[in-house]
Amino acid sequence: MKTPCFALMLCVSATALAQPGGIFFSGTPGGVQFSLRTDPPSSGLGRRFAAGIRSHSVLNGKSFYSRYFSDDANHLYLGYELLVQQQPGAYLMTFGKLGLTALEIAVQSHNSTEWTMQPMPAIPEPRVVHDGDTISVVLFVDAATGEKLIDDIRIDPPRAAIRPATSLPPAPVNRPIPTVSGNARDFSPADAELQIAQPRVTLNEAPQNTATRGAANVRGSLVWFYLPDHGRYVLSLVPRPDLDFEKAGEVRGGAITFTLGTDSIKLECPTPIATGSTPYYLYVLHDPEWEPTAQAQKGQFATGSVAPGELAARN
Repeated sequence: MKTPCFALMLCVSATALAQPGGIFFSGTPGGVQFSLRTDPPSSGLGRRFAAGIRSHSVLNGKSFYSRYFSDDANHLYLGYELLVQQQPGAYLMTFGKLGLTALEIAVQSHNSTEWTMQPMPAIPEPRVVHDGDTISVVLFVDAATGEKLIDDIRIDPPRAAIRPATSLPPAPVNRPIPTVSGNARDFSPADAELQIAQPRVTLNEAPQNTATRGAANVRGSLVWFYLPDHGRYVLSLVPRPDLDFEKAGEVRGGAITFTLGTDSIKLECPTPIATGSTPYYLYVLHDPEWEPTAQAQKGQFATGSVAPGELAARN
């Protein structure tokens, strides 16, 4: 039987969520977000490993984390420790060997069976990162399939301070109240919305220019983005076989990953794309011939939303 290999690798890349952990610094302006994902997104490794985290606030802008992952079926666990130290305009991230014992993992997993820790083959050198950067840690590589389990660590930018209630301006007296007409019905999965804000996109690992006027913040049950020379990609959280959507990838927190044909696409946002702390399957309709109507916009990245009826009318 082939044995799996474990590796630790760092790179500034995308954020994607399987089990999100948002930990904010004590006495520092930003925060750390931990997100577990797999490569490819269809891999079952994300269901095999359960993720956990312990955090400790330290004085002088320092935070310490123990990040661990347990495989109940094989009684294996692995992980790493992370010290984040605030510096002027940046953060120093130092990694170390996981200090949790097998007994501690047994208590965390409510499983008294003996556990074996798989040590990391190497501990990365300390590195300096900035707000918005993401570090990707490759935790596990299946020797038979090449599938990877990856932990993404994102440094969040500072959040705007909330003013005291006494300093807020008075609410407008005559502000209209939004309303919706028609008969009430139960909420359905098709009502769930996606939101794309300040996106970053890579196509086959090549960054795309998304800093264009056509890249507005959009939300809706069907949102889309346009890549010049590749057409429009319409995204949905639910299957829509009548509209030719196909299951192509996943939504995990602030990241979308999917593959269509030979193209692999990743879209990242600084805010969650779907509500809830759960990864979702992503259904995509690719219209390779679609282009903006304005000639000047055909060579620019764009985003938008569309109603199901509009897509049905195109056939």
